[in-house]
Amino acid sequence: MILVTTRFPEIAKMVGTVNHIELQGIESEEFRKLFLAFIFGNEPVRSDQYCLLEIGNKIMEKLRGSPLAAKTVGALLSKDLSLHHWLRVLESKGWETQTDANGIMPALKLSYDHLPFEHQQCFSFSALFPEDHKYSATQLINLWIGLGILQPGARNQTLQLTGSKNLKDLVAWGFFREESRYGYPCYVMHDLLHNLALQVASHECLTVHHSSVRLEEINPNIHHLSIIIDDVDKISLEKLKRQLRKLKTSLNVKQLHTLMLFGEVDESFVSILGDFFREANALRVLRLDKISFSVESILHNFSALVHLRYLYLGTKCEREMHLLLIISRFYHLRILYLGSWCQNCHLPKEFSNLVNMRRFYTPADELHSDIVNVGKLKHLEELMVFRVNKKFEGFEPCQLEHLTELRELGIYNLENIHTIEEAAKTNLGENIHLERLTLDWDNERSNIEPGVEAVVLESLQPHRYLQELCIRGHKGSSCPAWLGYKVTVETLHLSGVSWQCLPPLGKMWGLGKVVLEHIPAMEEFVIEQSFCKLIRVELVGLGSFGKWVASQDADHMFPLLQVLIIKDCPQLLELPFASQIVYTSDQGQNSDWFPKLQELQIEKCPELLLVAHIPWTETLHSVNISDVKLLDKLEYSKNSFVGGRCLDIAGKDDLQSLDEVVAFSKLACLERLLLHKCPALQSKHLLLLTSLKKLMVEGSDGVVVEGDVEWQHPLEHLVVQGEESCGKELTELLTHLPSISKLEIEKCEKITQLSVGLDVQQTTSSATEVEEKEEDDSGLLLLPAQLSGTLQLLSIRSCPELVLVDPPFLLARGGLQALRSLKTLQISLCPKILSAKSSPFCCPFPSSLQQLHVAGVEGMGTLGHLLTAGGQLIQLSICGSPGFFAGLNQELKQQLLNGGKEQELQQLVSPLNGCKLQELYTDDAMGILAVPICNLLSSSLSILIFCINQEMECFTKDQEDALHLLVSLQKLMFINLSKLQSLPAGLQKLTNLKELSVWSCPLVRSLPEDGLPKSLQELDVWRCGSAELTQQCQGLVGTIPKIFL
Repeated sequence: MILVTTRFPEIAKMVGTVNHIELQGIESEEFRKLFLAFIFGNEPVRSDQYCLLEIGNKIMEKLRGSPLAAKTVGALLSKDLSLHHWLRVLESKGWETQTDANGIMPALKLSYDHLPFEHQQCFSFSALFPEDHKYSATQLINLWIGLGILQPGARNQTLQLTGSKNLKDLVAWGFFREESRYGYPCYVMHDLLHNLALQVASHECLTVHHSSVRLEEINPNIHHLSIIIDDVDKISLEKLKRQLRKLKTSLNVKQLHTLMLFGEVDESFVSILGDFFREANALRVLRLDKISFSVESILHNFSALVHLRYLYLGTKCEREMHLLLIISRFYHLRILYLGSWCQNCHLPKEFSNLVNMRRFYTPADELHSDIVNVGKLKHLEELMVFRVNKKFEGFEPCQLEHLTELRELGIYNLENIHTIEEAAKTNLGENIHLERLTLDWDNERSNIEPGVEAVVLESLQPHRYLQELCIRGHKGSSCPAWLGYKVTVETLHLSGVSWQCLPPLGKMWGLGKVVLEHIPAMEEFVIEQSFCKLIRVELVGLGSFGKWVASQDADHMFPLLQVLIIKDCPQLLELPFASQIVYTSDQGQNSDWFPKLQELQIEKCPELLLVAHIPWTETLHSVNISDVKLLDKLEYSKNSFVGGRCLDIAGKDDLQSLDEVVAFSKLACLERLLLHKCPALQSKHLLLLTSLKKLMVEGSDGVVVEGDVEWQHPLEHLVVQGEESCGKELTELLTHLPSISKLEIEKCEKITQLSVGLDVQQTTSSATEVEEKEEDDSGLLLLPAQLSGTLQLLSIRSCPELVLVDPPFLLARGGLQALRSLKTLQISLCPKILSAKSSPFCCPFPSSLQQLHVAGVEGMGTLGHLLTAGGQLIQLSICGSPGFFAGLNQELKQQLLNGGKEQELQQLVSPLNGCKLQELYTDDAMGILAVPICNLLSSSLSILIFCINQEMECFTKDQEDALHLLVSLQKLMFINLSKLQSLPAGLQKLTNLKELSVWSCPLVRSLPEDGLPKSLQELDVWRCGSAELTQQCQGLVGTIPKIFL
């Protein structure tokens, strides 16, 4: 079922909805609670605010139960909890425009009207981006800076900080919603708010889209233009091109200040856009998102855009390198974005002419190091890489002296500074705006002078309010005297330093993040009381680090720590909490040790004994441990991509019990558990995992069922893999799992027989009877009868000795037919599984099957009852089972010999017999292409794939005639047919065929001589190696919408 939500009834009709539900606003009482929550938060309404509630109730009536309106208007009211302000909102004339009973635009417009003017501009100009765009903070703020919207705030506040504050305000007031994308924050605007932004900015902003422009409504004074080119059909693209041609006649391009192009601009747009913007000379903001051609083909006068403040250039070609020289003339440029350009471009010497440059975004920070005479860029806020004396001139330390507005600076190749005087010229101590600083000595340098490096580092003292400091490769014997005393940072990163003693971390009361890596002399980590603000600790490549030392005044251990990462510490024996977190009767003592930890990562610490059981605290949401004393791997996640809370464990030989590493009592919410080479999972532990849905046991001892205790677990999906599992143990386990809907068995060589029981009592007695007959044979897997109503998927792979048996005392019908709920069956590389089947015409599979995948099974019979009336089979895959389709023909003939008439046989194979098969994947093209079978499938089969046949050379006339009967076929594929020399003739008779694919068929040299069907939408030819075939396909460009070669 597909659920479509829309505000427009026309769209609902277009997609052909069967039933529609008209959503109303939230019920009044619930809406009132929501509305008041947006105003007062969690605080109760004070008695002196009761007078506001009556006014609030009247305003609430105008919001039509809309949560969006409640959020924006509620935020507006919360800014001023005065009677005067609330009455002004209630009596606003904006409500008079509310005509639609469900309309909330007046409420949104009212909230907009009460924004400060600068915030109004920030919001309205955001409409230049496409609807549903996921904004980054950088995109929005850079646009606002380029448009000159933002005004500098306090003395120490950059335009970036002003923009960040405005964005935060707009989020708080409901105009943007903050989300997370790939782990980074992004911002989304509701489509109604996007419509509002378009409306309030319509006097100077215009967005051109194939579905949105009305030329008669365009204001001739437009200054800001965005063009959105979607990946849509040709008709819509042609419509957009017509709109652009007409727009040129009604728009004064000379007065455009902003031009933003979104989407892929191909060559068909180049001439139109080039003609359109021929006179665009006054641009302040230019954004070209994705371009595969010369910028000057769109902007012929690109070199004359001297007023540009913000330039965003997306993907580029090598031929565009000369643009950097042109850009060096844009003296007003504040922001340059080359984020998608290749990393091997070089900046021209004239680049330092951009004296107003504030931000320079590059695909790699190294490009910053190419700026010659960077000291001229006095307004620059970020210089990620400055290499000292990179060349003879223009890279001296004194270049940094005048960069007083820097917020971030990285100084590299500090080994090229040899004197205190040179170091002092960087003027770091006077740069009071600097927030992030990196000091780097090249680790690969040949000449090391510890004494010189020590005095140089002492002379590079930054101002005391620095927030982040990184020092790499320093080979002096001690840390600088100023670190920890005169300079106390929030983030400290030390890498590859040769200091005998670390700085006094305990003196840095504001320290929130510490990264220590590749420090040979570090043997211990002293835990200070001052670590009360520490949020993140990373310890990497510390070869001598072996113990944690708690200072005498350390009452709490990292009370706010959220992330702990330890890698490559071969001497480390335990974690700092090892002696504190133990499982005794007194659990109260543990609450103060890492109570806030969210992420734990440990790698390559082979001596580390993990004493703390995972998860020891509810705050943990991610654990990644590998190569420690008892474990190859342990991964725990509260919100994994595969769904829900997951735990994966791969043990080592020394691991004796899972409760050495797992706190089962704290895993009631666990949904997925993988055990690889682990000790047995005790049933008492399994019962603690009350939410567990999927259990995977790979090469482990399985699950131990203690005694005759009666218990059940609602597990839904069980995967068993490996030589350790035997039929007897798995049979016993399954009797306790009545809700299993998916069962997968792989590489279980000890399981030699498979059968199904009638009921629990008979299953148990039958298993006992089998055991009495074969005392030493534990290879029988007896699926309990209770699974016949729950099991929907059964997968059996790589069990070479497994045989499907049907003892008479177990089941009247044979095989798996008792599994009446089974929908998907997968059997591969089990050659003997059907060797005990009594009759070749008796199908061992239930008629409920919808998907059947069989590979490498010998003696495969026929599936007549699955394909004819009463069968539910939709997908069928048959490979490595020769003679299967021939058996189907034989079955039909046998029915005729047993007294059936020719007319009855024709009725059986008629398209009207109820066959539901839609997809067929097989390596037996010769077997499937028989008239009776194809006639049987003609009205249902839509996808046919011929694959991996090393014998077939061509199609016979009879086989081609049979193929032509498949009139419902929409997709036909030929894959890896190494000897096939030609495709079947007469494909044009398949009048519904939309996709034709030919992959890895090296001897096929041409398409069918009689042509392809007119219905074909996609032709895909891959790795066929024939130049003639490729040329023939290229000649069809324009006649077939999509051709892939």
